[in-house]
Amino acid sequence: MTLRITSVIIFCVLLSEAYKLGDAQVNHSKYWKEFQEFLKWKRTKQSSEYSVDFLRRAIGFDDRGGQRTNNRAIQDLPPKDQTALVARYVVNQADWAAVATISTRKDVETFPIANVISIGDGPIGNGSGMPYMYLTPLDYTAQDLARDHRTTILVSLAQGNYCKDRQWDPMDPRCARVLLSGKIIAIKNDTTEYETAKQLFFGRHPKLENMPADHGFFFAKLKIFAIALLNNFGGPKYISVEDYFHPPVTNRG
Repeated sequence: MTLRITSVIIFCVLLSEAYKLGDAQVNHSKYWKEFQEFLKWKRTKQSSEYSVDFLRRAIGFDDRGGQRTNNRAIQDLPPKDQTALVARYVVNQADWAAVATISTRKDVETFPIANVISIGDGPIGNGSGMPYMYLTPLDYTAQDLARDHRTTILVSLAQGNYCKDRQWDPMDPRCARVLLSGKIIAIKNDTTEYETAKQLFFGRHPKLENMPADHGFFFAKLKIFAIALLNNFGGPKYISVEDYFHPPVTNRG
Protein backbone atom coordinates (compact mmCIF):
# COMPACT_ATOMS: atom_id res chain seq x y z
CA MET A 1 0.00 0.00 0.00
CA THR A 2 2.79 2.41 0.90
CA LEU A 3 4.49 1.72 -2.43
CA ARG A 4 1.26 2.43 -4.29
CA ILE A 5 0.74 5.76 -2.49
CA THR A 6 4.36 6.77 -3.18
CA SER A 7 3.91 5.95 -6.87
CA VAL A 8 0.79 8.13 -7.07
CA ILE A 9 2.61 11.05 -5.42
CA ILE A 10 5.57 10.74 -7.80
CA PHE A 11 3.19 10.60 -10.78
CA CYS A 12 1.42 13.78 -9.62
CA VAL A 13 4.74 15.62 -9.19
CA LEU A 14 5.93 14.59 -12.65
CA LEU A 15 2.58 15.60 -14.16
CA SER A 16 2.85 19.04 -12.50
CA GLU A 17 6.37 19.54 -13.80
CA ALA A 18 5.25 18.50 -17.27
CA TYR A 19 2.57 21.18 -17.24
CA LYS A 20 5.12 23.78 -16.13
CA LEU A 21 7.49 22.73 -18.88
CA GLY A 22 4.69 22.90 -21.39
CA ASP A 23 3.82 26.45 -20.29
CA ALA A 24 7.50 27.48 -20.48
CA GLN A 25 7.76 26.08 -23.98
CA VAL A 26 4.60 27.93 -25.03
CA ASN A 27 5.96 31.19 -23.58
CA HIS A 28 9.35 30.63 -25.21
CA SER A 29 7.69 30.00 -28.57
CA LYS A 30 5.56 33.12 -28.13
CA TYR A 31 8.54 35.35 -27.30
CA TRP A 32 10.63 33.87 -30.11
CA LYS A 33 7.80 34.49 -32.59
CA GLU A 34 7.47 38.08 -31.40
CA PHE A 35 11.23 38.57 -31.73
CA GLN A 36 11.20 37.18 -35.27
CA GLU A 37 8.31 39.47 -36.18
CA PHE A 38 10.24 42.41 -34.76
CA LEU A 39 13.30 41.54 -36.86
CA LYS A 40 11.10 41.16 -39.95
CA TRP A 41 9.66 44.60 -39.33
CA LYS A 42 13.13 46.07 -38.91
CA ARG A 43 14.28 44.54 -42.19
CA THR A 44 11.44 46.21 -44.09
CA LYS A 45 13.15 49.54 -43.55
CA GLN A 46 14.45 50.89 -46.83
CA SER A 47 18.19 50.87 -47.40
CA SER A 48 18.02 54.62 -47.98
CA GLU A 49 17.95 54.98 -44.20
CA TYR A 50 21.67 54.28 -44.27
CA SER A 51 22.50 56.94 -46.84
CA VAL A 52 24.89 59.72 -45.92
CA ASP A 53 22.09 62.31 -46.04
CA PHE A 54 19.88 60.36 -43.65
CA LEU A 55 22.67 59.84 -41.16
CA ARG A 56 23.69 63.48 -41.34
CA ARG A 57 20.16 64.44 -40.29
CA ALA A 58 19.77 61.67 -37.72
CA ILE A 59 22.99 62.32 -35.83
CA GLY A 60 23.33 66.03 -36.56
CA PHE A 61 26.13 66.19 -39.11
CA ASP A 62 28.23 69.33 -39.50
CA ASP A 63 31.05 70.31 -41.84
CA ARG A 64 34.68 69.69 -41.02
CA GLY A 65 37.86 71.67 -40.58
CA GLY A 66 40.53 72.07 -37.96
CA GLN A 67 43.87 73.16 -36.59
CA ARG A 68 46.64 71.25 -34.92
CA THR A 69 48.35 71.36 -31.58
CA ASN A 70 51.60 69.58 -30.84
CA ASN A 71 52.01 69.63 -27.06
CA ARG A 72 53.19 66.09 -26.24
CA ALA A 73 54.18 66.59 -22.59
CA ILE A 74 53.76 63.34 -20.62
CA GLN A 75 52.76 63.16 -16.97
CA ASP A 76 53.28 60.36 -14.48
CA LEU A 77 50.31 58.16 -13.56
CA PRO A 78 48.49 59.74 -10.56
CA PRO A 79 48.28 57.81 -7.26
CA LYS A 80 45.88 54.90 -7.64
CA ASP A 81 43.58 56.13 -4.86
CA GLN A 82 42.92 59.39 -6.72
CA THR A 83 40.54 57.63 -9.08
CA ALA A 84 39.18 60.63 -10.97
CA LEU A 85 42.70 61.78 -11.83
CA VAL A 86 43.65 58.25 -12.91
CA ALA A 87 40.61 58.03 -15.18
CA ARG A 88 41.46 61.37 -16.75
CA TYR A 89 45.05 60.22 -17.24
CA VAL A 90 44.00 57.03 -19.02
CA VAL A 91 41.64 58.87 -21.36
CA ASN A 92 44.25 61.50 -22.10
CA GLN A 93 46.93 58.92 -22.93
CA ALA A 94 44.67 57.05 -25.36
CA ASP A 95 44.80 57.67 -29.09
CA TRP A 96 41.88 55.31 -29.73
CA ALA A 97 39.04 53.59 -27.95
CA ALA A 98 36.90 50.51 -28.40
CA VAL A 99 33.32 51.68 -28.87
CA ALA A 100 30.28 49.46 -28.33
CA THR A 101 26.91 50.23 -29.93
CA ILE A 102 23.62 48.43 -30.59
CA SER A 103 24.02 46.99 -34.06
CA THR A 104 21.81 47.81 -37.04
CA ARG A 105 23.67 45.36 -39.28
CA LYS A 106 21.23 42.86 -40.79
CA ASP A 107 23.23 39.80 -39.73
CA VAL A 108 23.55 40.81 -36.05
CA GLU A 109 20.72 43.29 -35.65
CA THR A 110 20.10 44.41 -32.03
CA PHE A 111 23.31 42.70 -30.84
CA PRO A 112 26.02 44.73 -29.08
CA ILE A 113 28.89 45.27 -31.50
CA ALA A 114 32.31 46.89 -31.13
CA ASN A 115 34.54 49.06 -33.29
CA VAL A 116 37.80 51.00 -32.93
CA ILE A 117 37.68 54.78 -33.25
CA SER A 118 40.29 57.47 -32.85
CA ILE A 119 39.71 59.84 -29.95
CA GLY A 120 41.36 62.96 -28.64
CA ASP A 121 40.69 65.00 -25.51
CA GLY A 122 43.60 67.37 -26.05
CA PRO A 123 47.40 67.42 -25.85
CA ILE A 124 49.02 64.66 -23.82
CA GLY A 125 49.52 66.00 -20.32
CA ASN A 126 46.81 68.67 -20.71
CA GLY A 127 43.58 66.92 -21.67
CA SER A 128 40.01 68.15 -21.29
CA GLY A 129 38.57 64.74 -20.31
CA MET A 130 36.08 64.89 -23.17
CA PRO A 131 36.76 62.15 -25.77
CA TYR A 132 36.13 63.90 -29.06
CA MET A 133 35.84 61.75 -32.18
CA TYR A 134 35.59 62.14 -35.95
CA LEU A 135 32.99 59.85 -37.51
CA THR A 136 31.70 59.07 -40.97
CA PRO A 137 28.14 57.97 -41.81
CA LEU A 138 29.68 55.32 -44.08
CA ASP A 139 30.89 53.38 -41.03
CA TYR A 140 28.55 51.07 -39.13
CA THR A 141 29.18 52.84 -35.82
CA ALA A 142 27.58 56.05 -37.09
CA GLN A 143 24.77 54.00 -38.63
CA ASP A 144 24.10 52.39 -35.25
CA LEU A 145 24.14 55.78 -33.55
CA ALA A 146 21.54 57.11 -35.98
CA ARG A 147 19.11 54.63 -34.43
CA ASP A 148 20.36 54.61 -30.83
CA HIS A 149 22.85 57.09 -29.42
CA ARG A 150 23.70 54.96 -26.39
CA THR A 151 27.23 53.63 -26.26
CA THR A 152 30.11 52.63 -24.03
CA ILE A 153 33.73 53.30 -24.89
CA LEU A 154 36.70 51.50 -23.38
CA VAL A 155 40.18 52.99 -23.09
CA SER A 156 43.17 51.19 -21.60
CA LEU A 157 46.82 51.87 -20.87
CA ALA A 158 47.48 48.56 -22.63
CA GLN A 159 47.59 50.41 -25.96
CA GLY A 160 50.83 52.14 -24.97
CA ASN A 161 54.05 51.06 -23.27
CA TYR A 162 53.01 51.63 -19.65
CA CYS A 163 51.76 48.08 -19.06
CA LYS A 164 54.23 46.43 -21.43
CA ASP A 165 57.19 47.96 -19.61
CA ARG A 166 55.91 46.42 -16.39
CA GLN A 167 55.12 43.10 -18.07
CA TRP A 168 51.46 43.45 -17.15
CA ASP A 169 48.93 41.60 -19.25
CA PRO A 170 46.10 43.83 -20.59
CA MET A 171 43.74 41.92 -18.25
CA ASP A 172 45.91 42.63 -15.21
CA PRO A 173 43.85 44.98 -12.96
CA ARG A 174 46.92 47.17 -12.50
CA CYS A 175 46.88 47.89 -16.23
CA ALA A 176 44.37 50.70 -15.82
CA ARG A 177 41.28 50.86 -18.01
CA VAL A 178 38.21 53.06 -18.03
CA LEU A 179 34.65 52.47 -19.22
CA LEU A 180 32.74 55.60 -20.20
CA SER A 181 29.02 55.10 -20.86
CA GLY A 182 26.64 57.65 -22.30
CA LYS A 183 25.35 58.98 -25.61
CA ILE A 184 27.41 60.02 -28.62
CA ILE A 185 26.09 63.23 -30.14
CA ALA A 186 27.27 65.36 -33.06
CA ILE A 187 28.76 68.80 -32.46
CA LYS A 188 27.17 71.70 -34.33
CA ASN A 189 29.57 73.63 -36.52
CA ASP A 190 28.38 77.05 -35.38
CA THR A 191 29.50 76.59 -31.78
CA THR A 192 32.65 77.33 -29.85
CA GLU A 193 32.89 73.64 -28.94
CA TYR A 194 33.12 72.73 -32.62
CA GLU A 195 36.29 74.79 -32.94
CA THR A 196 37.60 73.26 -29.72
CA ALA A 197 36.90 69.74 -30.95
CA LYS A 198 38.74 70.42 -34.22
CA GLN A 199 41.79 71.74 -32.44
CA LEU A 200 41.99 69.03 -29.79
CA PHE A 201 41.22 66.10 -32.09
CA PHE A 202 43.41 67.07 -35.04
CA GLY A 203 46.19 67.92 -32.61
CA ARG A 204 46.33 64.19 -31.85
CA HIS A 205 45.35 62.91 -35.31
CA PRO A 206 46.62 65.40 -37.91
CA LYS A 207 46.44 62.89 -40.80
CA LEU A 208 42.69 62.55 -40.36
CA GLU A 209 42.32 66.22 -41.28
CA ASN A 210 42.67 65.19 -44.92
CA MET A 211 39.89 62.57 -45.06
CA PRO A 212 37.81 62.57 -48.30
CA ALA A 213 35.21 65.33 -48.27
CA ASP A 214 32.55 63.08 -49.82
CA HIS A 215 32.74 60.71 -46.82
CA GLY A 216 30.73 63.14 -44.72
CA PHE A 217 32.96 63.13 -41.63
CA PHE A 218 31.64 65.03 -38.62
CA PHE A 219 32.79 65.75 -35.06
CA ALA A 220 31.06 64.12 -32.14
CA LYS A 221 31.48 63.75 -28.41
CA LEU A 222 30.39 61.37 -25.69
CA LYS A 223 27.87 62.83 -23.26
CA ILE A 224 29.04 60.82 -20.27
CA PHE A 225 26.53 59.31 -17.86
CA ALA A 226 28.63 56.73 -15.98
CA ILE A 227 32.34 56.05 -15.39
CA ALA A 228 33.98 52.88 -14.13
CA LEU A 229 37.74 52.56 -13.50
CA LEU A 230 39.74 49.41 -12.92
CA ASN A 231 43.29 50.22 -11.87
CA ASN A 232 44.08 47.78 -9.08
CA PHE A 233 42.95 44.59 -7.39
CA GLY A 234 39.63 44.72 -5.59
CA GLY A 235 37.19 45.51 -8.37
CA PRO A 236 36.18 48.64 -10.29
CA LYS A 237 35.74 52.08 -8.82
CA TYR A 238 32.78 54.20 -9.88
CA ILE A 239 33.42 57.88 -10.46
CA SER A 240 30.83 60.63 -10.70
CA VAL A 241 30.80 62.78 -13.82
CA GLU A 242 31.29 65.84 -11.62
CA ASP A 243 34.45 64.41 -10.05
CA TYR A 244 35.72 63.25 -13.44
CA PHE A 245 35.64 66.73 -14.94
CA HIS A 246 36.66 68.42 -11.69
CA PRO A 247 38.91 65.82 -10.00
CA PRO A 248 39.34 66.19 -6.25
CA VAL A 249 42.99 66.10 -5.26
CA THR A 250 44.07 64.52 -1.99
CA ASN A 251 46.80 66.49 -0.23
CA ARG A 252 49.75 64.34 0.75
CA GLY A 253 51.74 65.68 3.65
